[in-house]
Amino acid sequence: MEHVDALRDGVRELMKVVRLLKQQHPHDHGPLAPGVAGMLAAIERLEGGCHLKELATACALDQSTTSRAVSAFVQDGLVRRVADPRDGRASFLELTDQGRDALRRSDEWYAGMLAAALRDWTRADVEQLSGLLRRFAVSLSENNPTSKTLEATR
Repeated sequence: MEHVDALRDGVRELMKVVRLLKQQHPHDHGPLAPGVAGMLAAIERLEGGCHLKELATACALDQSTTSRAVSAFVQDGLVRRVADPRDGRASFLELTDQGRDALRRSDEWYAGMLAAALRDWTRADVEQLSGLLRRFAVSLSENNPTSKTLEATR
């Protein structure tokens, strides 16, 4: 079980880095917090707009948390609600131009940060890490009966 202990410790370190990123990123005009960037990226991936429930599923969040986040995104001008042509009572979520621009700038910032951290790594090592991280995340999801499958987020 030593290999599992080492992985557990590595996951803890990774989570600590993500928390530090959340705390230290510049809030005005800088990159979006990781969670915000992830939610906006999910809206973008769900082309043609998405319902709140679809976004919650894609981000593995409950609907009330997703609803509060979306309200803030709308207020900040990152997301807009548009009428669902099939059901006038429902609305789709779409990124605004400002939201797409904020996501693009944020993705560029994170990509630069990752590139700097991985500058001494070979391309093969980075590709292997990417593949193993995705495989690990899917395995964790599949083996946790309360989690939604990561397939919904692809």
